[in-house]
Amino acid sequence: MDKQVLRLRERLERAGETKEAATLERLRAAARDTQELAPSRVEMSRGQIVGEQLDLGVNPPIDRETGARLCSIEFPSRNGRAPVYPAGVSETVEGLLREWISEVALQAVGVEPTRSLLIYGPPGSGKTITAHYIAARLGLPLVTARIDGLISSFLGTTARNIANLFDFANRYACVLLLDEFDALAKLRDDPQEIGEIKRVVNTLLQNLDLRRSFGITIAITNHDRLLDPAVWRRFETHLQLGEPDEEARESLIARFLLPIEAPNSTLRVFSYCLAGRTGADIERVCTSAKRTLALSGETHDGPGLFHALSSVLARTPRHDHAPARILATDQEAFVSLIANDGTFSLKQTEIGEATGYGQSRVSDLKKAKRHLPLLEASHAQ
Repeated sequence: MDKQVLRLRERLERAGETKEAATLERLRAAARDTQELAPSRVEMSRGQIVGEQLDLGVNPPIDRETGARLCSIEFPSRNGRAPVYPAGVSETVEGLLREWISEVALQAVGVEPTRSLLIYGPPGSGKTITAHYIAARLGLPLVTARIDGLISSFLGTTARNIANLFDFANRYACVLLLDEFDALAKLRDDPQEIGEIKRVVNTLLQNLDLRRSFGITIAITNHDRLLDPAVWRRFETHLQLGEPDEEARESLIARFLLPIEAPNSTLRVFSYCLAGRTGADIERVCTSAKRTLALSGETHDGPGLFHALSSVLARTPRHDHAPARILATDQEAFVSLIANDGTFSLKQTEIGEATGYGQSRVSDLKKAKRHLPLLEASHAQ
């Protein structure tokens, strides 16, 4: 919805309706602020939470042989901002949270709130952040399994460690997070593994079944194809996270560039170059661009950020995305590219605002199609 409102505002500006466009932008900003000030905790019925209160002084369980901790205990802040998701993902996450304040409605149809969630996707897509966000909204501590502590070279010890971890989590009111889940839940018919993995997975499945009566479990993995099929059935909801879409990218870029208030045209340029990147990649690029800008002495505006982005991309050894490769090589060729790309949807004055090039120069570069040789070379690779 925000994307459509933004497009309407831009059309009003092009039509010269600046007053109406400004009013629409104020309403858009107010709606965004309202979303970020949403309640940071879901108020759950105490009947839904089983277990003792987990305090800072509680020691986590350990491996008897090595003394290594089997988990870490965190208390996620309730004041953090919500992660930025594509619309479908956001609806899934918020829908899960709404279940915890709808006990009566769910009981009326004979069901309970979701107690298990499997999150999968590439590294940097926001899986761990999502687990922390859910725990914070639920107002529960997060018990995160430590794979280095759980997995042991001693026969039978890994299965025992898993059982001890679940016993600990079941004792306290908490969210149990199984990170790097594929390390524990591999296919039991994997020819590269010995019989120990079968014992480990069987122990894991038994404890996941038992856990439903006690609390909430979240598992995350980068390698969902490695998971044993029986594991998928133990989780009520499966959530796939990937690269953010255009609207989510622009929201992430605006957040990561703060305290610099980047104009919308600059957000569009960054988003255009960073298509296909994960949220973690986008954060790294934005952080590097801010460092570059701070040391360059340039003004903290659209052109300054444009030059900083170009410098950051030029220092990156390889780019799979043609716009990023072109900006890393030749800024004027990039201006030519976006001026000729009908999907980019920025007027020449807005391109000038984002890049520092005057409207006449943008027009000349558009006519010269300076980007074509680089684009053809990019396609040939």
